Amino acid sequence: MLLAREAGSFLHDRRGSTDTEARKDSDAFAMTSVLGLLALLIGFTFSIALSRYESRRELVVKEANAIGTTWLRMQLLDAPERSRMEDLLRRYVDTRIAFGAAASPQAEVEQYQRAATLQNELWVGLMAAIAPFRDTPRASLLVTTTNESIDLAAERFATRQAHIPPRIMRMLVLFALLAAGMVGYERGHQRRATTLLFLLLTLAASLVVDLDRPSTGMINVPQDPMLDLRASMQPGVAS
Repeated sequence: MLLAREAGSFLHDRRGSTDTEARKDSDAFAMTSVLGLLALLIGFTFSIALSRYESRRELVVKEANAIGTTWLRMQLLDAPERSRMEDLLRRYVDTRIAFGAAASPQAEVEQYQRAATLQNELWVGLMAAIAPFRDTPRASLLVTTTNESIDLAAERFATRQAHIPPRIMRMLVLFALLAAGMVGYERGHQRRATTLLFLLLTLAASLVVDLDRPSTGMINVPQDPMLDLRASMQPGVAS
């Protein structure tokens, strides 16, 4: 943006003082319009990113509640199946916490794959545990909540993989460069003020990208519900 401003200032200097008052008003109107469109585009992308952040946060709570209900309903099983399933569920929660704390897209995928493996173990173990009473309401309670936990894990993964479309980000960059060039053309001599303006615009755009990238940004989705759940899953104790 600083380079675009200097390019705009250079073009203005080349035209000299031949600009008429009407042309100056037209150029100022164009600069204001592009800045307004840039602000609108940043606000639009921020709205998308914030909405997805809220969706991710809500899904953490829903998944923690679903797993917590599964943990409670595991008490319906008899020993030793109950102890075996509880141990599997603790390992699964640990994997889900690691998924939420993944520091890169690759780590995110790896943790989800580990969770998928544990999901298969949970499902197979549950089918074996409820075999003696497969057609009873007790079995239905266990199957329903376990299935919900698995579905929410897939939904969380899909939501974390959803980002602002690249074309929107490219348009944001294009508008920013055009706006910087027009600011340089109209206000090239006001370098301090325009640099501050560019800094604020860059911070706003960085906030959008930060919200949009949960695995690499500084704004992470809180994992407190999952951490509280794991703390409550003590051996032999129902949460």
